[in-house]
Amino acid sequence: MSQTLENLKNFALERSTGAVTQTAVPRVDILNVREPTELFPEIYQPLVSLILQGRKRLSIGSEVLEYGPGDTFIASVELPVVGEVVQASPSAPYLALSLTFKSAAVAELMKDAGEQVEMNQTRTFNVYRASEDLLNAWTRLLHLADRPHEIGVMAPMLEREILFRLLLGPQGAILRQVASVDSRFSRIRAVLAWIRKNYTAPFRAEQLAKMAGMSVSAFHRAFKASVGLSALQYQKHIRLYEGRRMLFASPGNVSVVALTVGYQSLSQFTREYTRMFGIPPARDVKSLRQN
Repeated sequence: MSQTLENLKNFALERSTGAVTQTAVPRVDILNVREPTELFPEIYQPLVSLILQGRKRLSIGSEVLEYGPGDTFIASVELPVVGEVVQASPSAPYLALSLTFKSAAVAELMKDAGEQVEMNQTRTFNVYRASEDLLNAWTRLLHLADRPHEIGVMAPMLEREILFRLLLGPQGAILRQVASVDSRFSRIRAVLAWIRKNYTAPFRAEQLAKMAGMSVSAFHRAFKASVGLSALQYQKHIRLYEGRRMLFASPGNVSVVALTVGYQSLSQFTREYTRMFGIPPARDVKSLRQN
């Protein structure tokens, strides 16, 4: 472990106050998990995270990524993920930083840097090793938490530096997609947004392919390459994650939740929920709330 990473780990550990600490720096969080555990399935926003200590495993569709200290995870679209902390203890907790970013910031940076969007890149997530320059940028950004009067001016500049360092590294191809306005990826991104907005509505593959301006076969390939799931699987994940969130936030009638998220029958919802999360909805939510 580099000294920069060690210093960053110690700084984050001293300032974390729980499992998730929202720092004074906008959209920058510290994660601190003290034992191996399954994490709540969620939809990742476009983000970059840096692992400081411990190890984590992410399942995205059929793909599994595992990463540890000094690794950076980046996602350029909203992704349904299931996370699992696989190495953590009270004396050496899992520690990570996360920064959600906006596509406008990437587009502005690329315009200023004269960057060209790669048109053939469709993968939207991956894990890479953080460079020393990237670690230094993270350090300066996190230290702003102790200088709140500087945050308004310096935080946008340091976020911009982090994005710039990412553009220069192997993550650049993924990040460049965020600023694309006419590539195949931008058309897939528009379909993703439509599905998230209309996740309760049925659709046909031909409808989505037409929306993306592609043949059905080309659309299937591009969509699965982007998020690791087919369009139907992506919709199912959104429905089930939203159903689980509803039940966790306000336990109640499972039948009502099933209908609310687009299922026509309780039995189908229960069957697919159990397949996704391992146990039926009522038992799952009871266990989550107890824990």
